[in-house]
Amino acid sequence: MRTFFATCLLLAGLLPAVAVMAQSPSRITIKGTVTIDSTGEAAAMATVMLLHPADSTLQTFTRCNEQGTFVFKGVRNAAYLLKISYVGYLPYQQYLLPAEVEVLDVGALVLKPIQRELMEVVIRTAKAPLFIRGDTIEYDATMFKVPPGSTVEDLLRRLPGIEVDDAGNIKAQGRDVRRVYVDGKVFFGNDPKLATKNLGAEVVSKVQVFDEKSEMARIVGVDDGKQERVMNLELKEEYKKGAFGKAVLAGGSDERWASRASYNRFDEKQQFSVIGYGNNINETGVNWEDYSEFKGQGTFQSFDDGDFDFGGMLSGSFVSFSEGDLINWFDGRGFTRNAGGGVNYNFDNKKTKANASYIYNQTILDLNEFGRRDNFLDSGAFSNTDTLQRNDFRGNHRMNMRWEQEIDSLNVLIVKAGLRLSQADEQQQRGQYFFNGDAASGLVNRLRVDDNSDRQAWSLNSLALFRHRFKKPGRVLAISAGYNGQTSDLSERFLSQNHIFLPGERTERFSTLNRNDTRAWEAKSSAMFSEPLHQRWFLQAFCNVRRSYNATNRQVRNPEQGNTRVDHLSVFYQFAEQYYRLGSSLRYVREGLNLTAGLAGQQLVLEGRVARDRHLPLLLSPIQRTFTDLIPYAAFEIEPSDNLSFDLEYTYRVSTPPLAALQPIPIFSDPAFQSVGNPDLSPERYHNFDFSAYYWNAASFSSAGFNLDVSLFQSQIVYNQRVERIDSLGIVTLSRPENADGGHRVRAYYWGSVPIVKNRLSFSVNGSLGWNVAPAFVNDVPNETDDRHIGLRSSLSLTPNNKLYVGVNGGVNFNNISYSVRSDLNQRIQNHSAGVSLKWQFLSMTFLEANVDYRFFSNPTFDFRQEIPIVNASVRRLFGPKSRVEMRLAAFDLLNRRVAVTQRGAQNFLLTSIAPTLARYFMLSVSYNFRGHSDKINRSEGIIIF
Repeated sequence: MRTFFATCLLLAGLLPAVAVMAQSPSRITIKGTVTIDSTGEAAAMATVMLLHPADSTLQTFTRCNEQGTFVFKGVRNAAYLLKISYVGYLPYQQYLLPAEVEVLDVGALVLKPIQRELMEVVIRTAKAPLFIRGDTIEYDATMFKVPPGSTVEDLLRRLPGIEVDDAGNIKAQGRDVRRVYVDGKVFFGNDPKLATKNLGAEVVSKVQVFDEKSEMARIVGVDDGKQERVMNLELKEEYKKGAFGKAVLAGGSDERWASRASYNRFDEKQQFSVIGYGNNINETGVNWEDYSEFKGQGTFQSFDDGDFDFGGMLSGSFVSFSEGDLINWFDGRGFTRNAGGGVNYNFDNKKTKANASYIYNQTILDLNEFGRRDNFLDSGAFSNTDTLQRNDFRGNHRMNMRWEQEIDSLNVLIVKAGLRLSQADEQQQRGQYFFNGDAASGLVNRLRVDDNSDRQAWSLNSLALFRHRFKKPGRVLAISAGYNGQTSDLSERFLSQNHIFLPGERTERFSTLNRNDTRAWEAKSSAMFSEPLHQRWFLQAFCNVRRSYNATNRQVRNPEQGNTRVDHLSVFYQFAEQYYRLGSSLRYVREGLNLTAGLAGQQLVLEGRVARDRHLPLLLSPIQRTFTDLIPYAAFEIEPSDNLSFDLEYTYRVSTPPLAALQPIPIFSDPAFQSVGNPDLSPERYHNFDFSAYYWNAASFSSAGFNLDVSLFQSQIVYNQRVERIDSLGIVTLSRPENADGGHRVRAYYWGSVPIVKNRLSFSVNGSLGWNVAPAFVNDVPNETDDRHIGLRSSLSLTPNNKLYVGVNGGVNFNNISYSVRSDLNQRIQNHSAGVSLKWQFLSMTFLEANVDYRFFSNPTFDFRQEIPIVNASVRRLFGPKSRVEMRLAAFDLLNRRVAVTQRGAQNFLLTSIAPTLARYFMLSVSYNFRGHSDKINRSEGIIIF
């Protein structure tokens, strides 16, 4: 009985508490108003944070509006430490208990100015996990808890407003982070993933996110109004010097193997890097992360080519100089064996920045591919199957240097040069069957081609750029000069056997030895001058001068007829270009507004000579053509607020015809599909409009963006086709470039991100739209190709804790192609995908990673359908002191279904191809990951021998 009464009393005591808990909402809204001292003035844009009361970790944050009001919507009903920071005022904090109402109004909160007698109090209370100063968001890294051994990437995943996807790409406040500095320097390259993956979280004291001027504006010294989002990692004092490196050795089933090693040492002024790799798992180079790690501050210099324009740098040099490097460019087809390596040195202090590097890389490709091409004519159609076997070797030596010297506070000099030596050996066997229509009964001919070639080439790039700032603010002069040269020597052995079935069954044989030697150079110079006319008005003038020369000697001989020259395929071609441009622009700048209008005069002089051989008479009269154009330009940029911006740019573009399109001699690499140049081509001319909009909500951490690029062609270069049945060759397609009026190209991109639960669950969406209309002729019949594309991709990311990450994604792509010449053969191409990825730390220092991808390809017009499910999984464990050793067991493509599928429609044909590639295999790898700092590690660990 006594127990019964005690139980009743206990229940009676708990009932009020249970009733209160039942009435308390699980989610609430917290709001209030922040004012300044006794004046009652609103503390506009003050930073308001909700912290965990136990350890002061940040739960969420927002900013006050212009009236000083702040609101936290839908936060968990729990105890919080409310903290407010505002420049020049004493930080305010208040303890909040769980609320019994859905809306908790904390009322009017008053901030007090910092006074001398309060300084000691400020020092004790000012430390906050987050601080917003103007356009800079600063996080105190020491107040965000991550497990021991975590990298900076792991730390960033804990910061509100920062998103890191499973590939390591970073977004801050909805915008892509373009580069990550370490203590204000770019030793680790422009790829943000580099520093975040290789630096330990324990070395960072602060993470700062802000916008800075574009690369063009920093180099030239003229503000172009464009900004890029960047991040700075401020190191703790004891970690100012350090090194990191990694060695990986892996072996697997089917004789698969891979190895990679790298070492980097840095201090306040220098970085030294070594890298090497080899494999047979289709990694034709290294990824962006490893390459940026290796190159450091010299990774990308694409904005200092010295060609000045309205909005920055001018592109479109007539002579193209490819550079080649260590980056992985594998397109997914076939099997490759790869090796490469290099050494790089960077030096950076306040006045001198230098970079020097040497790189070698090589790839051997084995490819077997089966394709089908359906060709549409105004009356009828034909198709062909294509079986391709290739074995290629490509090797490149590349040496680069760049020197940037600040002579004094007013003068800067940049000098850079690059040398590339390359070799390419290609062996190609192709078998083609041609049909009238698509039935086997319509077989016309069978073509077999053996094509073996060897190419030796070198190229040299050089540039000097000088910038002078005058004492008058905003007055700047920049001058550049450059020289580029290249040679290419090609030897080719070509044999074709064409078995023709009708009329009269027979075999035609054609054999050639080809020599194709090219010599090219380009000399150029540019100048730019900027003058401030008023406090908000700026005048900029620029000029560009360029002279280029190209000499191509292609001699084709028949070895079966005494090496006599095949005249209709041989050509000696000289081509020279003179380019002159003079222009100016007027810019108006005020807070949140940037307006630019400009006009340039441009003259392009083309000169050409065509003969059978170098010392033979000309085949045509010398080509002498001059094109003069006026180039207008306009740009409008407005930022109504810190979280909203709109940009609109208009440019009139004139593009020089490609050199290959001007040579009036057939190119005979495939007898069934030949092309011949047109020396009468004129440049492409079109109006280009580029519009973009961006939105960021600091309270909800949501963002959205949109970009639209529209090109309206006055004249574009299209390839007219003539399809004929020739008795000695079978079905032959001859393409010739022509200028055509009209047509347009529309491209749009859109993206958005919404955190459903901040730092836990987020949703993102992105997609693209495209609409291209190109007029052309097929057998003298007009054919307008209307190509429309729409793609949509969304993803859901869940990070419930530091040990688990789950991502779900899906995408749809529709490509509709319409042909005016044959509307009954319009295409409806579909490529869809879906995937799930998982990263889970299920035991101490043990991780499971898995992903499932499903891809679907279809085209109902030709009843094509292909499904490719891909399943990958791996288990890895970290061992040893500081978890430097990693062992991983990985399974790739468990279902053994991977193939490379291509669907491409253009003009009057559709190409579908399937190529085998690396499918199911298993691999065990061991890696040693070294991250150290000279003040924190033993001296014996300063050097690693791999």
